[in-house]
Amino acid sequence: MSHTLTASSIAPWGKRVLALIDACIDQQGHADTATICQRIAESVRWPDCPHARQLASDIAPAPYRRIALSDGRPRGYEALVIAWPPGHVTPIHDHDGLWGLELVLDGVLQVDSFHLSEDPSIVLNAEDTIVAGVGDHVLFTDTSYAHQCRNFSRSSMALSLHVYGGELNSYRSFHHDLGQWVPRTHHTVRETTDS
Repeated sequence: MSHTLTASSIAPWGKRVLALIDACIDQQGHADTATICQRIAESVRWPDCPHARQLASDIAPAPYRRIALSDGRPRGYEALVIAWPPGHVTPIHDHDGLWGLELVLDGVLQVDSFHLSEDPSIVLNAEDTIVAGVGDHVLFTDTSYAHQCRNFSRSSMALSLHVYGGELNSYRSFHHDLGQWVPRTHHTVRETTDS
């Protein structure tokens, strides 16, 4: 079996998702995040919703992937599908001050949330842990939010839809070193569904 989850294979579903999000943004560009969460949850039941089985391979596990949903129009937000290999764990990271949501499309994700403060050094205080299954979501609107995500399964892929309140072009990860949290800046890499 080959890896059939491609940017073009999810484009029709992605366009429907983008239209749904667009309908939740007013003329001034303000997003109704609660309504987006409520309506976007419906997308897991759409027949063309991507599934982890599209990533299955008899040869090797599929890699971590970030596939941006786009139809070529500029928007005040970004939406993408993330493919999570079995057991994959992100470092603790922020979202460059953007609001965001994660919706599990397939599999189970664990999300450990943190409050980030930087006065004068970086402090990360654990807030909560959520184990999210298909149709569950995590919403964050606080600019001081950071989290660590993991595919809860050691044997199966997971997929999630992520929406951010702007283009997430860079973010910081946080690593504990000699009793202090040390930030590292990263530039976001993504595949696109643009034609």
